[in-house]
Amino acid sequence: MTRFAQKCDGARPICGPCIRSNRESDCEYTDGPTPSPTQVLEDNISRLEARIYELEHPEMVTPSVTLYDPRSAPPVAGPSSVSACQAQNMPIAGSSGRQPTPTAFLIPAHSVQTLNPNFGSKPSPEVIQMLIGHFLPHASQVGFFLHPARFIARATGPHAFTFAPALLSTVCLWGAHFSRDPALRAHEPVFLHRAVHSVTAALSQAPAHDLIHAIQAEVLLAHYFFAEDRLPEGRYHCNAAVALVLSCRLNKLHAVPNPVSAAAVTRGVELSPPADAMEEGERINAFWSVFVLDKSWAATVGSPSHFNGSHDAQVDTPWPHDIKEYEHGGVPHGVQGSRTAEVFLADIVLDGGGVSSLARLAKAAALFERTTRLASQWTPTMVYVERFIADSLVLDSVIDQFIASLPPIGTPPTQEDARKLLLTHTFALTATIQVHGTLKQAEGGTAQGKDVVAAHAAVAALDSIDLAQLAFADPILAILWTSVCRVLIGEIACVRVVWTSALLRGGDTTAASGTAETAATLGAEHDGHLAGLQKILEAMSALAHAVPLMAVQAAKIQQELEGVPR
Repeated sequence: MTRFAQKCDGARPICGPCIRSNRESDCEYTDGPTPSPTQVLEDNISRLEARIYELEHPEMVTPSVTLYDPRSAPPVAGPSSVSACQAQNMPIAGSSGRQPTPTAFLIPAHSVQTLNPNFGSKPSPEVIQMLIGHFLPHASQVGFFLHPARFIARATGPHAFTFAPALLSTVCLWGAHFSRDPALRAHEPVFLHRAVHSVTAALSQAPAHDLIHAIQAEVLLAHYFFAEDRLPEGRYHCNAAVALVLSCRLNKLHAVPNPVSAAAVTRGVELSPPADAMEEGERINAFWSVFVLDKSWAATVGSPSHFNGSHDAQVDTPWPHDIKEYEHGGVPHGVQGSRTAEVFLADIVLDGGGVSSLARLAKAAALFERTTRLASQWTPTMVYVERFIADSLVLDSVIDQFIASLPPIGTPPTQEDARKLLLTHTFALTATIQVHGTLKQAEGGTAQGKDVVAAHAAVAALDSIDLAQLAFADPILAILWTSVCRVLIGEIACVRVVWTSALLRGGDTTAASGTAETAATLGAEHDGHLAGLQKILEAMSALAHAVPLMAVQAAKIQQELEGVPR
């Protein structure tokens, strides 16, 4: 049967019109014993669309993977339930019971081994220890929220792969990625395959480890794919992490009791009570790390954040502490959260909490996502322009207060802390760019040049970072720096237009501009914008070997700059 506008004569296996028009490959019958190629393709498309919807809306779709407690009877139809394996039951390396310090795993370059390309499915303890040593110095840049010493103790124990195979596989992947040894880097595709397979197995089989470790594995994989410029796969694993934290209700830890909210919860995973303050802290930080990941990339990949508006996804967990602070005690007694991020963004009350590096990063990412989403709603024909401008100005006020509360980038004692602050500052400054770039359009170009000031502040933030020591950075910086560069390119274009107009009017730049000072000012502005642009491109170039997304975005920036008339 032909799919074109010809009358079919019903001849089989190929009808006459298709034979005469030399379209045998297009002739299909849908009433045969097996599906036609078109039907198979349509079925595949339907399944993929359903899967994409499930991943993008985890709070609205019943999970396709049912989690249950392997120590209990097999699950029956209905809401799923699981008790997390407790951390204190996991084997600890060493006979003394003491946990090794993270610095013990920062191995020197001369100790790198050459791996056998045919090594088995489980790397040796020596290889695992080596890869952890490569991973830990950069762990905070890829969303690692677990306590380092506790993780090391379990990851190097005799039952490491039984403890958390998915987590350990993703750590090994990153360890291979961070290694500068060519032989080890050559095995990165092998580690990637193992990591993806382990994460899939962890969610499709009875879990033999804490679900918090599964969340950590998904966060690490998402960062990996984002860094590699594989955005759909990155968003896939980001959505999986979101689904897990919502299923475990980690967004409701220490929440103010709400009978209405409790009655509305119809499904989820029941985690056992945390064994100690450290385990509770890991759960709190797990949620906020996923929150940062979701907010960072939602606008970039063109999908909404999962933590906007939905009742089940409302954020009531208090702001996090840095993970090592939980060694001295958990959340203070009586501290409860309610609409934590929403209250901060709405500037409802003076927000004095959340001063840890992770809390600051979460606030900055929330500001970036909210301003990006608001900017995307602007159209010249929108009806409620006054409301749009008012909302933008409220956000602008919150951003200003937030930036003022941040410590300078040069003050932290370590380069790692400085890198965290660099990301936080850049998030907030990019949020300012989003607000004022849109206000320029909404107010007919009367808004202050605050977006340009913010762009140069983002450039200046790099002065506090030693680029020679910047071996890796969170891949979202590639996106943020692209926004900064586009502001600078726009200003370069404006200066060149003014300069060209002056030449056309008078033939002499100084005379046409009125004074030599005006001409000098134009030249200085142009050179300043161009110097800022080049500084960011240099940073992106330095990071391109470890973050391929940097190279991709830098090429786009360079192409846009070359398109500006001279």
